[in-house]
Amino acid sequence: MRKRRAAPSFLIPLGGADANAAGLGAIFTLALGLGLGATSAWAAPAAESPATIRAAVEAFVRAGLPAGGERVKIDVQGPAPGLLFPRCADLRTAYFGNANPFGAQTVEVRCASPSVWSLYLPVRVDRPQGAVVAARALQAGHTLTAADLTTVERDAARLPPGAVTDAQALVGQVLRYSVAAGQPLVQSMLTGPQLVHYGQSVSLIAQGMGVRLVALGQAMADGRVGQSVLVRNVQSGRVVSGIVDAQGQVVVPLQ
Repeated sequence: MRKRRAAPSFLIPLGGADANAAGLGAIFTLALGLGLGATSAWAAPAAESPATIRAAVEAFVRAGLPAGGERVKIDVQGPAPGLLFPRCADLRTAYFGNANPFGAQTVEVRCASPSVWSLYLPVRVDRPQGAVVAARALQAGHTLTAADLTTVERDAARLPPGAVTDAQALVGQVLRYSVAAGQPLVQSMLTGPQLVHYGQSVSLIAQGMGVRLVALGQAMADGRVGQSVLVRNVQSGRVVSGIVDAQGQVVVPLQ
C-alpha cells in the first residue's frame, strides 16, 4: 500500500476590522489539504514579490515628504523571510497611526483584489544634516580651535535641539562642559572668550541720545561678551556698570 504525501501549506495574511483593532493584523496559515495522491502534481499559487511590496511602501512614503526631502534615506523593514503573499492586482498603502514626515512610522499594505490580505511594515525615514561634533574629548573651559572640530552627517531627528552646523562660528568659543569625541555641539554648551580681566585697562564707552563719550576705565571684574561688569573711570574715580562688547570695550548706555 502506497503512502499519501501531505500537500504544502501556503501563508495567506488576512486583514480586516479586527486586525486593525489589534494593531498588527492577523496572519493565518491556511493549509490546502487537498488529499493529493503521491502521483498527483501540486502547484503553489503565484506569490507577490517582497521587492514589489517594499517598493510600493517606499514610493508612498517618499510622495508624502515635504519639499526638500530628496536626500532622505527610507528604510523599509520586511516582509519577514518565508512569508508568502498571493499575487495582488490592486495593492494599496496607507499610514497606520500617526503619519510622521521623518523618523519611525508604520505603513499598512493591503491587497484588495483578487485575494484580500494586509500586512504592516515598519519604516525609518532619516534626513541627513551636517552637524559639528568634537573631534576628540575636550574638557570644560577649553577654547575651541578648528582642529577640535569636525563636521559629519547625522539624522536630523536624532540631533539635539540647537545643534551647530557651522564649525567656523565656534572657533574661539569656550566650552562650559566637558564633551566626548563625536558628541554634537550645541550653543548652550558654549560661551564667549573672556575679553576683560580684573584690573585691566579698558575703553569705557558712554553712548546714547546721539552722544558718544570715550574714557579710560579699569575693570573691576572679569567679563565675556554680553556680560555686565563694573568699571572705574580712571579720571573721575566713579564706578559704573557696563556691557562687554565684541571688541573688549565696556559700553555704558546714557539715559
